[in-house]
Amino acid sequence: MTNLNGSRLKVLVLGARGVGKSAVTVRYLTRRYIGEYSSSSEFLYKQSINFDNVTTEVEILDTSQCEDHCCLQDHINWADAYVVVYSVCDRSTFEVARKLLETVSLSKGARRAPAILLGNKRDLERGRQVAVDDGHETSLQFRCQFYEVSAAENYVGVSLAFQSLMREARAAQQLRTLPVRRKTGPALSKMIGMVFGRGDKGASDRKKRPSLSI
Repeated sequence: MTNLNGSRLKVLVLGARGVGKSAVTVRYLTRRYIGEYSSSSEFLYKQSINFDNVTTEVEILDTSQCEDHCCLQDHINWADAYVVVYSVCDRSTFEVARKLLETVSLSKGARRAPAILLGNKRDLERGRQVAVDDGHETSLQFRCQFYEVSAAENYVGVSLAFQSLMREARAAQQLRTLPVRRKTGPALSKMIGMVFGRGDKGASDRKKRPSLSI
């Protein structure tokens, strides 16, 4: 039975031009792949999404490359969660992604925001310029999730990445609504452990973040 809990999430999709921000967003929302998009426009998608027997009202802002710092900061302040996209075939877009993750991290400070570093175009393996290990190491540095996908070839990988981000964002929302005295309780610890795929493991395991190449 579906639980219509009225939750709402705002997701910001960031990255350099040409990395496939619109492609991954539309692939997730519609399952369709469309190869050509305007890179100079921004689109706000609103959709009710159901997974894990919970319906969530999701707003996804697909940005153009925002050169204006104030504009970027406004977008970051607006969002609850972040998808930072780069092309595995273009090293310069990976460097842009790193800078964007740093900007988000500095903006949020101690209140770490749910985020995913998303390497797109993994179907173009012959042109690869960014190794999987580079993405994984960066995700550990910024304490975010990491996925490699091909929006052109596969809906499943894109869907898994977005849903994993939304699970984390929903858990973060629930954490903020709990009374202070309950935030460190065992029930909450168990819930967070389920979201991040860990149980009562050692401290070294707690540093790991979900990652997938599909």
